[in-house]
Amino acid sequence: MADRREDVDWSGLFHAEGPASDTPRRLAALLGDDAKAFVDGYTHLWSTTLRREGRAWPATAPTAALVAELLDDPLLGPDDPSLPDAMLVYLYVVGVAADLGEGAAEIRARAEDRAGELRAWTDAHLSDDADGRARMWQDGTGLGELVLDQAALACFDLVPALLRRALPHLASERARRGTCAAAAVGSLARHPSASAHRSELLDRLTSMARAAASPYDLATI
Repeated sequence: MADRREDVDWSGLFHAEGPASDTPRRLAALLGDDAKAFVDGYTHLWSTTLRREGRAWPATAPTAALVAELLDDPLLGPDDPSLPDAMLVYLYVVGVAADLGEGAAEIRARAEDRAGELRAWTDAHLSDDADGRARMWQDGTGLGELVLDQAALACFDLVPALLRRALPHLASERARRGTCAAAAVGSLARHPSASAHRSELLDRLTSMARAAASPYDLATI
C-alpha cells in the first residue's frame, strides 16, 4: 500500500472536503490498531472519497486502487472478516461510477481539448477556501463538471485492474464475501474490456445465485 500512496500526487487531487492530501493517511489507519483513527478512516472512505450520489471525485480512482490493495491485506480487520467485504462493496460503487460505456471516448476528447483549463481550474479549487470552492461550481465555465467527468473517466480506466482484484473473491469460503464480490464483479464487468468474458461470468454468477443461502445474497447476486 505504501508504494501506491507514494506513486500518486495526492496534493493535486480533491474530494468532498477539499484537497486529498489527507486520504492516504486516513486509509492507512484501517490497517492499524488505533480505534479512533480507524473509525475516522472508514468514515472518510465512504463519506469523503465518494460523492453522495455514488459518483466520483478526482480522488476516487486512486482511492479505489488503494482499496483494492487493502482488500487482500492481512492487516485489514483480522478480528472483523466483514471489512474485506466492505472493500468489495466500495469497488462495486466505483464500478457504477465508472460505467461510462461509449461516453468514455467523448469525455476523453473533451478533457484532452481543455486539459490546460482543467488543470488551472483544479489548481484554483485546491488553493481556495471552502466558500471560494463553492462559488467555483457556479462560475459558468462548465469546467467543474468536466473535472468530475474526468474523475469518472479515471475510474473507467482503472476498472480492468479492479476487476482482476475482485474476481478471486467469488470463490471465497465466506458466503457473504462471495456475494459482495459478485456485486463488485457485476458492476466492473460492464467495462468494454470484459466483454469477451461476460458470458462466462454470467454463468458463474447464475450458479452462485442458485446456491445462495439467504434472500439477501440472492438479491445482491
